[in-house]
Amino acid sequence: MGRADSKTLRARKARRADNHRLQLAVEAYNFEQGKPKNERQSLRSVAQQYQVNHNTLRNHHAGGVKMSAFNALKQKMLYTEEQQLVGFVLGCADRGFPMNHTQIAIFANELLEARLGPDFDPVGKNWTDRFVERHHDKLQSHWSKCLDSKRARAVNPDIVKHWFELVKEHIPDKNIKPHNIYGMDESGFPPSNQGRERVIGRRGARTSYKQGGADRENVTAIVTICADGTALTPTIIFKGKNFMKKWGNNNIADAS
Repeated sequence: MGRADSKTLRARKARRADNHRLQLAVEAYNFEQGKPKNERQSLRSVAQQYQVNHNTLRNHHAGGVKMSAFNALKQKMLYTEEQQLVGFVLGCADRGFPMNHTQIAIFANELLEARLGPDFDPVGKNWTDRFVERHHDKLQSHWSKCLDSKRARAVNPDIVKHWFELVKEHIPDKNIKPHNIYGMDESGFPPSNQGRERVIGRRGARTSYKQGGADRENVTAIVTICADGTALTPTIIFKGKNFMKKWGNNNIADAS
């Protein structure tokens, strides 16, 4: 009996996944119809992307769905509005202020209100998920990582280029050996998890850095690593009036 229940459950999950892909495919194809003809994806291309039968997709697009399901799949925003929102999301992410789903929904509703007036129907709870899916070629979900505002402003092409020019001048050109090269870095760890969340940024980017102030208490780890692969023991710095011996217990890294 347990095995039969398991098979039934798996079949139910598979049907639910198939229906979800079909809904996304119908919504994506509806969205394509709002584009200029020379920019539209074909029905077969959309069906292949979402792994659904193209005939099934054609039937559902032509009216083979219940009215309630059709209403749920209708596009709330115009093609031009979604393109504007995509550009805004990417611009925010590139400037170090990536948006989360709640923020995207707020701006989407502002666009709808600007066109439809104060009695507009706001986007639903899962609308931003489908929005990111529709624009998967440009948008991707990332974990944000805090980056101090001063450091964010210091990272620009001219400074990075100058840094590599200095490295070339002092290391390869002077034949400095790897065992004589040490790199030191510090990492700050807030006492509680601050600022890390799911945000939307440019597809292909590994991390979305989120700018913020540095005026908060941190536990700092200073790690020194040699270019030949060896490392010195790390140093841990945190706020405290007196040193307690138990802080050195279970000190696997032999940190000071």
